[in-house]
Order: sequence, then C-alpha cells, then structure tokens
Amino acid sequence: MDSSADTRPEAPAATPQDKPRKKDKHLYQIDFVRLVTFAGVVLDHVILAIAPYTELIAQGVGLLLRYTRYCFFALTGFVLTYQYRHRELHAPTFWRRRFKLIGLPFVTWSLFYWVYNRWRRGGWGDVWAAFDGPHAALTAGKSIAYDLITGHAAYHLYFLSVSMQIYVVFPAVLWVLRRTNGYHRYLLAVSGIFHLWLLYHMVRPALDIFTHGPLGLLWRYLGITLLPYQFFVLAGCLAAFHFEAFSAFMKRWRWPLSVIALITIAATLAYYADQVMGLGGKLTAEDVFRATNVFMVHNAFAFIGIIVLLWTGGVIWQTRRRPGSTADSLMAKAADRSFAIYLAHVVAIFAVTPQFLSAKVGIGWMIVPMYLVVCALTLFLVEVLRLSPISLITTGRNRLDWRKQNPGKQLVVACASIIIGVVIQQTLGYGIGTYLAGTGILLLIGASAVLYKQRTSGMVDAA
Repeated sequence: MDSSADTRPEAPAATPQDKPRKKDKHLYQIDFVRLVTFAGVVLDHVILAIAPYTELIAQGVGLLLRYTRYCFFALTGFVLTYQYRHRELHAPTFWRRRFKLIGLPFVTWSLFYWVYNRWRRGGWGDVWAAFDGPHAALTAGKSIAYDLITGHAAYHLYFLSVSMQIYVVFPAVLWVLRRTNGYHRYLLAVSGIFHLWLLYHMVRPALDIFTHGPLGLLWRYLGITLLPYQFFVLAGCLAAFHFEAFSAFMKRWRWPLSVIALITIAATLAYYADQVMGLGGKLTAEDVFRATNVFMVHNAFAFIGIIVLLWTGGVIWQTRRRPGSTADSLMAKAADRSFAIYLAHVVAIFAVTPQFLSAKVGIGWMIVPMYLVVCALTLFLVEVLRLSPISLITTGRNRLDWRKQNPGKQLVVACASIIIGVVIQQTLGYGIGTYLAGTGILLLIGASAVLYKQRTSGMVDAA
C-alpha cells in the first residue's frame, strides 16, 4: 500500500471521460477462507450428529474439519488488526459497534435454543412448565444465565462467547503490537510454546492447582475461554499487522508450504488410523473421541496445514476472480450470509437428524445427502431472516432494503412453505415439516410488514 516507490512512467493527463477508478482494497481471499470454513463446520456438525464412532472414515474427515475452530479465531484476529493497523482505535466505540453486531445475535440465538431444546423434549408444555411457579422460574432464570455466560445453549455458540472475549482484549493487544514492533516473532514463539503446553495438559488429568477453587472453575470451562485459542488469534493479528510481508512470503513459498501441509495432514491421518484401527474389536467411543480431539497436540499441526492450504486457495481465487461473474456474485452473497449460516444451521440439523438416522441405508451413505439438505434448509431460513425486521439481532447485519424487496413473491413462497410443511408434518411426522412451516410463517410476517410499509410510503401505488 506504500506508493512512494512508484516508478511507473508518468501517465497522460486524465480527460473528463477517464474517471480514475478507486482501488479495490477488499481482501477476497478472506471471503474464500471464511466461506470454506463455515461450510466445513456445518459438515463437521452433520458428521457428529449422524456418524457413529465405528464409521472411522467419517470420523477421520471430522478430525480434519476441526481446523475450523482455530481458523475462525485466526480470521477474527486478522480482520480486526487489518482494519485498525493504520488508524486509531477508540475502545468504547469499538466495543459498542462490535458487541452490537455479535452480542445481539448471541443473546437472541441463546434464548431461541434454550426454548427450542425444551420444545424438542416435551413440546410447549415443557417450555411453560419451566416458568410454572417462583421456584421453577428462578431455576429457568439460572439456566438462561448459565447459557448466556458459557455459550452452552447450543454446542456451537461458544464461538460467539470467545469472539466477545477477543473484542474485550483487542484494544490492549493492538497497543502491545504497536509497541513491540520488531519483536513480534518472539511474541509468537512464546504464544506457541504456551499453546502446546496448554493443549498437552488439557487432555490429561488436571494439575493439582486446577482441581479446586477459581482455577478449578477456569480449568473446567477452559474450552470456552480465549486461552486455548490465543496462539491462532495472535498469528492472525500478526499476519495482518505485517500484511505486505506476510503476503509476499506466502506467495514466494506457497508451493513448498503446500507440500509440507499435505505431508503433515497425511501423517496425521496415518497416525489416526494407527490409533483407532490398531485397537481392533476393543475400539470404544472414548478412543475415537481422543483420537479426533481438537485439543490433541499432534492434531494442531494438521490444522495449521489446512489453514495454509486455504489461504493459498484464497489467493488463487482473488487472482483469478472475474468481477461481476456468477461465481463472484455467489461468493459475495455467501460471504454476506456465512455468519448467519453458522448461527442457524444447528436448527436444521436438529430437524432432519431423526429422519436420516432412521433410514435403511448405511449411515456413511447418508452424510452427503444430509449435508446438502441441511445447507438448503439453512440457506432458506437465513434468506428469510435477512429479509425480516429481526435481521440485525439474528444475523448481525441490517436487513436487506425493504424498498427493493418483492413482498408479493415472498407471500407466495411463504404460503407454499407453510402448506408443504404442514402436509409433511401431518402425514410423515418429520421435523422438516415443522421447520418449513415455521420458516414460512416468519416469511409471511416479514413480507406482510414490507408490503404494509411499501403501501404506506406510496411505492405500491406508484408502481
């Protein structure tokens, strides 16, 4: 971004027709990495939902997909630092903006999943019973508070909880990075050593100091704190802080690094196969859980390798993308919806898992069809949310411009979704029916609100 060394010949004077184009500074490689990572986490959760521990190939794929956890936080550190590396950061303003974009969806989805989990177990009667009397209401309040503190309302919401911890400390992190410039390699080395030490102990019996008191409580919930992810956050911060040098290094060494990454991934899979297949008939779910554990030290190197490969793929995408092409438009739209997809996909998984588990086909053959169905249902719900007045608190983005929406088309889709959902639910009893009907009702309400707003503003009459 330094233009002081521009040695190109002087360009002819610009004419009125030759308006200078504004340089596109958007990092399209980040869109690529983010989209693939969100798609990966959905696939990982589908595998966890449907594949038994004896499906060793599926579990091996799931092992590699655990990279998503670390990649999320590396991206968070990267994006924040890239935005603020050359400008001042006013902490209160930063916190207010960031917590609005992620805190509101976190609270909304935590409350939704709290209610949804009870509805799945016993219908609306179970939900109302949670508030039947002062004692029950107090217990329900404690349960909700616990979920909001820990991110345990659903198994994927820890990401938002940790992200908010990153936001809290980021102004201090940026201050440190600016004052330790020239020593960043040592900071990263210390962070890496601490990371390996922490991972080593996280999968073993806790040290005595972590078995009681405040430190015991910290150790119990260590997985939802910033500590096990700090190395990847810092690595992302430093990559953005030295973006030009980082990009040049990755461009120069991308093929050797890609080969090393592939060898590391292959070695990790070979070690996994030796671990689980060597046990033969004595294999247990605990054995597979430990072999695929995201906190195992030996798995961390494969995760780094996958992130390197994804960055390389992202750079290739940025180099070869054609602005305005179908692929470019789809990538931009997917990047806009990716966070919402992450938040909403678990609802779709809950809705379809019983049907796929009951199929008379090997579970291994059901993973890809279930993944495609989950993606389709999630995209439908996300599109409805992006069109609705509750877009900000459910997707972290303002809703799509109501003046450009087509409420008539939306009403048709809403009615069709409700009818199809009710028919499926009444005839087959499948959860997908309730999902479609509920999403259709949400679209019906949102479309009606848009239609009313367009009518009152005179848009419909003018048309």
